[in-house]
Amino acid sequence: MGLEIYILIFIVGFFVLARSSDFLVRSLTGLAKLFRLSEYLVAFIFMSMATSVPELFVGLSSAVNNVSVLSLGTVLGSNLVNITVVLGLIVIFGNGLKVESKISRRNFWVITVLSFFPLFLGTDGVISRGDGLILLLLFLFYITQLIREREYFSKTVNNLPVSETKPKAALKNLSRFFWGVGLLILSSFVVVWSGEIIAESTAISLLSFGIIFMALGTSLPEIVFGIRARMLKHDSMAVGNSLGSNAFNATLIVGLVSIIKPIPIDFSVNLIIVSVFLLLAFLMFNFFVFSKKIITRKEGAVLILFYLLFLAFEYFNYFV
Repeated sequence: MGLEIYILIFIVGFFVLARSSDFLVRSLTGLAKLFRLSEYLVAFIFMSMATSVPELFVGLSSAVNNVSVLSLGTVLGSNLVNITVVLGLIVIFGNGLKVESKISRRNFWVITVLSFFPLFLGTDGVISRGDGLILLLLFLFYITQLIREREYFSKTVNNLPVSETKPKAALKNLSRFFWGVGLLILSSFVVVWSGEIIAESTAISLLSFGIIFMALGTSLPEIVFGIRARMLKHDSMAVGNSLGSNAFNATLIVGLVSIIKPIPIDFSVNLIIVSVFLLLAFLMFNFFVFSKKIITRKEGAVLILFYLLFLAFEYFNYFV
């Protein structure tokens, strides 16, 4: 098959991946309401985990296919997309975004450290199985930190458009959940398989392919969910899901992948570029929040332009 066919397969695979992620978000929300789980748990733990499922399945597929470095690139790129494109679009579509001070001042630093911890563990050239265990322990630490702040997020889900409030809806939500998982498994394998072939055919490294193309596709659930939450005036949910996904990606996903297959780390120019841009994006977001406790549309546009600048750096690094 020609390269065009693999690109088409890759695009279709990502479409299915995004659609199956939507199934999971809806089913988890419905089930949480049916079983009377707290709104806080739904908004910050379930939603962050659900919208990180594409990265998780891509990561597991990468490990099984012996290309675990693709997962690292996807996680780093996805985290950059979350803090720039996702939040930028949420701000623009929602005409601004309020951020609670406690989220910005406490969770910001926790999430920043967690986002870069895989790279710290990989300074010896590999994220080993022992490092993966450390990352999973850090994931549990992050969940504990969230639970301690439950009082700040008690009003985030009541008004979400979930109509399944009767017990008979449990079957529908469970069916939707298992359909979503099945489609995720299939589409993630297709995406990794076709992505690996495209990367080899275009002379783009697997790390860079994950940083750019995989990351944009797997961030679709965060974009959709974030915009929907902001439109319903759940600002904390929109911010928490985006930042929470970063913590889930860097700890749970990289941790699981490295336990299955250790991830080799080569501190190449591409890795340094995405790391620097990710750090600057975090600092920029923090500055916007601390300056006025609200992110304006102009600042949202700046976040998106910053990501486009990153893409320009990647382009010149490869083709100029």
